[in-house]
Amino acid sequence: MENQLLQSQWFIITAIGGKEDSIADAIKEKVNNYGYESYVGQIRIFKKKDESIEIFAKDSDQIPQNLRKTKTISWEIMPDGKYKRTRIRITNKFPGYIFINMIYDRNVWFAIRNTPGVLGFVGSSGKGAVPIPITIEEYARVSGESDINSQNETANQSSSTPTSGVDAQNQPVETVTYSTDAKIGNNVDILEGSFTGMTGEVKKLDNSRGVATLIIDFFGRSQEVEILYNQFKISL
Repeated sequence: MENQLLQSQWFIITAIGGKEDSIADAIKEKVNNYGYESYVGQIRIFKKKDESIEIFAKDSDQIPQNLRKTKTISWEIMPDGKYKRTRIRITNKFPGYIFINMIYDRNVWFAIRNTPGVLGFVGSSGKGAVPIPITIEEYARVSGESDINSQNETANQSSSTPTSGVDAQNQPVETVTYSTDAKIGNNVDILEGSFTGMTGEVKKLDNSRGVATLIIDFFGRSQEVEILYNQFKISL
């Protein structure tokens, strides 16, 4: 096996959903154990942050005795005595996918393909077919790190995401409700973000956040993504 200054490329590994992080660690360990470091570069799992805010009455039985802040939950007492809970969840942006930058070599591919939890490579049928790398443009499109909340901050819908009746200074405000002409089942064209130029089918509409859940064809597999209402239009 020789590495003759070949060009590394981005490939997509399909993996068991929900176990992507541990599988990526297992791949890295195998690469180190087999001495394949000169063939394998970055191994990436793209994440997104989902933030939800809830307001509770001062006598709610859901308020814990200890309002200790954790990595995912924080509590705040508001001026009117109510309680605000902010919950943060970090999830995989593309469940079931691991991105790997590598120089293709049959031995390296075989070793990674046979790592526990790995289902295969996108573009490989599993019958000896060589996996197909994605283009630089495709990688640039999917590697955007902005999540749906940071997009909400800059979108031309509102200056902030609705916060259940309170603004950043904990002052009462009107709850904002978004709307769209799209209906569940419609096909829409994505105009902005990581999936610009792609078409998706509307699966769910969230008027409280102004976000639609779309089903898109992501490198040959169906993938659910969240897109702001003002970032798509109904397909003609």
